[in-house]
Amino acid sequence: MNNLEKQTDGRKTPKSAEDPNAQIASKLRAFYHSVQDDALPQKFLDLLEKLDAVESSVQRAE
Repeated sequence: MNNLEKQTDGRKTPKSAEDPNAQIASKLRAFYHSVQDDALPQKFLDLLEKLDAVESSVQRAE
């Protein structure tokens, strides 16, 4: 299976840590996990509250 090895879920992963694809995948995973742990900015939370208020007022009007 050349440089790739099949996982049980059907995706392929690089065998070697020296493989550029393995390095990219590792860095992307690390970046994703760091972003995932960040708190949402207050401005974003305020916008979500405004959206909820508008949606509920539209539903009441119908």
